Amino acid sequence: METAAPEQGSRRPRFYYGWVIVAIAIVGGAFTSGTGVWGASVFVTHMGEDLGWSRSAFYGAFTVRALAAGMLAPILGPLQDRRMGPQFLMLMSAVALGTALVSMKYVNDLWVFYLIFGGLGALSMSSLSEMLTVAVVPKWFVRRRGRALGIASTGTAMGPLFFPITVTAIVEAVGWRDGWLIMGLAVFCVLVPLSFLIRTRPEDVGLLPDGDDPSTRPVTRTAANATTASQPSAAAAEVSYSRGEATRTMTFWLLALAFAMATLCMGGFFANWLPYFQDIGFTAAVGSLAAVAYGVCSISVRLFWGILSERFSVRYLLMAQALVTAASVVFFMQISGPISLVLAGGFHGLAVGGFFIMRPMIVANYFGRQHIGAVNSIIRPITTVSGSMSPVLIAGLYDIRGSYMLAFSAIVAAWLCVASIVSFARPPSRQRAAVAPPT
Repeated sequence: METAAPEQGSRRPRFYYGWVIVAIAIVGGAFTSGTGVWGASVFVTHMGEDLGWSRSAFYGAFTVRALAAGMLAPILGPLQDRRMGPQFLMLMSAVALGTALVSMKYVNDLWVFYLIFGGLGALSMSSLSEMLTVAVVPKWFVRRRGRALGIASTGTAMGPLFFPITVTAIVEAVGWRDGWLIMGLAVFCVLVPLSFLIRTRPEDVGLLPDGDDPSTRPVTRTAANATTASQPSAAAAEVSYSRGEATRTMTFWLLALAFAMATLCMGGFFANWLPYFQDIGFTAAVGSLAAVAYGVCSISVRLFWGILSERFSVRYLLMAQALVTAASVVFFMQISGPISLVLAGGFHGLAVGGFFIMRPMIVANYFGRQHIGAVNSIIRPITTVSGSMSPVLIAGLYDIRGSYMLAFSAIVAAWLCVASIVSFARPPSRQRAAVAPPT
């Protein structure tokens, strides 16, 4: 299928709108991780003391939220590839997230908490940070995809950088109920206006990926019809697989399994940081310093990971990232004082930060950008199943054993499995035959 950009002058525009999309992805990622994981974890002890909930009961809402988001993904995924789809989905998600957070002010019963935070909040997981970094940004960049994703993914790292300390201060000043209210109002004020700036792909506004010369007419190739463009460009050389074509490859399922294992490692681990630090003798304020260190290091390293992914095999980089992350979790189990606590948070940020670039990068490089929303929508339910088990599994092991050590040991083993699985995930045969970014 051929896609021709409108005829314009041969000069490349001074400013490429794709960087606006990247900036929105940063903000969306910060609010998604900040309100959904890092900020929400501040409330676990306050709501537990006031309402009598156990930690596993509290984090059960995270499971409901992830499962609901996973069920929505195959339906919403193809919409992410349509002209106005991402704009509509982000607006709808921002409204749903803001409404859910504001409503938390009035929660008294556990089932209402599950309904609001778990059910209503699920929509934001499918169509904010996940959609922007995995489906939209890769459409705007091909040659510079690594650095664009490296910058865009810093948003999720800003969640732990700003939200734990900020939300802790707010809760201590006005109480946990008004703390939820303030987070919700912030979502309405920031994310709703930004949603109107979203554009699905550069061709929709007469541009080409990476800000290339719009006077050229690239040919978008599919796996079934890999033609040759008359004027080669990064976009023309990239083969795009449909959802059906991608799911018929072994590579797709190996990546899905690896991502599922990685998701199992992260959600519950992050959400239980502050409770874990408090259990080993640190105050919430001191424990938040580890989250700040994680955020600073994760943000600072992501562009580096992104540039590496443009020059070297993404598969090998993802393997290395998984091995280093496993080592960083071992470090967490050895924390003995404030300095080691901060170092552990920073080391983990340096290690796991690469995953948030490699995950969308390897899918886009292997399967192309044309149907990337639909392709990822099949991966999402799989990662949801594992991710939904993570918070409640770790909290449940804590409730049973009174310690996080066994759960953290399982996380180390899971990251080692990720590295092993990725080693077998070679590029699909047609994609390897095409001229494409490093895989």
